Amino acid sequence: MTLVTGGAGGLGLSVVQAMLDRGDRVWVPWVRSEEAERLRDALPPDAPITLLEADVTDTDRMGEVADRIRTAAGRLDALCNLVGGFTMAPVHETSDADFDRMMALNVRSTFTVTRATIPLLTRSAGGRVVNVAAAPAVRHGGGGMVAYTASKGAVVAMTHALAAELGPKGISVNAIAPTTIDTPANRAAMPAADRTRWVQPAEIASLASWLTSDGARVVTGNVVLAGR
Repeated sequence: MTLVTGGAGGLGLSVVQAMLDRGDRVWVPWVRSEEAERLRDALPPDAPITLLEADVTDTDRMGEVADRIRTAAGRLDALCNLVGGFTMAPVHETSDADFDRMMALNVRSTFTVTRATIPLLTRSAGGRVVNVAAAPAVRHGGGGMVAYTASKGAVVAMTHALAAELGPKGISVNAIAPTTIDTPANRAAMPAADRTRWVQPAEIASLASWLTSDGARVVTGNVVLAGR
């Protein structure tokens, strides 16, 4: 049983497919109907996936999602926190709204979903959590994207703190810190960029699949850089 937030996004579709390929039942929250439709269109009609309308920054709604999973499955084996956002601007041109949006999409979403699902992860033989950070937050870069980098730096810190807190419960927590991922959104935002060194969504999905597998049982508290 795996919960994938952002499962209808450019990265999320690949992660959902990787989890289905290994035999998981997958749960995906969505906030816009087109997201759910995109995911349904991309998968076979009999795929073992449950789509749930839910804002992942809403504490009450995520509590309801956790209750739904508990009733249907009794446990959660893996959580992939993929919901996120990006903004780029010099610090003096970054608005309060932009900063708050990055914190909500990248930090609060990770916090809210993880908090709601910890009891379910604890019921698994070995719960796994994978967060998505970003290479600039690890490489001490990010000039021109201060709000984004600050929010992803918070995801890194949260990953370390959660790994320390949840390790005694048998739950591992790791993060993947990609460079630029080759998604339709990034192609549209950076049409002139050299994409030869961009990371493919399937490559991130393969890493997420391993980090949430039995083979990664002793791997926790790590932030894995993914890029070329």
